[in-house]
Amino acid sequence: MSFKSFIEELNAEDRKNYEKYSKIRGTQQYRIIFETLKKADSNVTFKDVNSFVIFDKAIKDVLFKYLGVVEEYIKNQILLNFDFAPEVVIKNKEYHYFDRLPKCIRKSNPSDEITNFYKFFALNFGDLVSFLKEYDVKGYDIDKLKLIISLRNKVMHHSPLLFSFDFKSTANEAKQEITSLIDTLPNEYKEGCNKELRLSNNKTKDNISKSYFEFLLFQEEV
Repeated sequence: MSFKSFIEELNAEDRKNYEKYSKIRGTQQYRIIFETLKKADSNVTFKDVNSFVIFDKAIKDVLFKYLGVVEEYIKNQILLNFDFAPEVVIKNKEYHYFDRLPKCIRKSNPSDEITNFYKFFALNFGDLVSFLKEYDVKGYDIDKLKLIISLRNKVMHHSPLLFSFDFKSTANEAKQEITSLIDTLPNEYKEGCNKELRLSNNKTKDNISKSYFEFLLFQEEV
């Protein structure tokens, strides 16, 4: 069955659901999921496709929150342990890009001190990672942070996380990136992130055919 036929044969309730949410999430996402699932089992239902559309959105909602935690945590550690070099002249209202950031020095700052560094330091996440690498900040795995950058770009740009544009599963790639995120989170946030993702995963598992379990983020029960 073609994707066009699949949509045309939806019942009234499913058609209403599709027409409402495809305007937001994109018809392409429904087709990508449909075509990928069809390769595993041609008996694809709208419930199967829609469950993965909902799951993709749910994953992104969880990741958006915890990506923010990692970004804020790294930024705060830098603000507490660095400052602009004494000879620096501040020329910008904010510094968003590492290659435009003035020279910095290591300096232990009181946690409540509002330094010029605090006022003007506004690096994007990828540039935070460049800062950590350039200034050899200990305690961070740069390779894992690069995977987190990739994950963050997908989440922020609303790209499918579990399926690729050429109708293949990217669940293993997504899991590797998410594992890197969880490993980098402060300890008190790790369990919460993992639990929220698995809760959504298990809910999706209850709503799809067993033929499509291989496309889930987690296949094992925890």
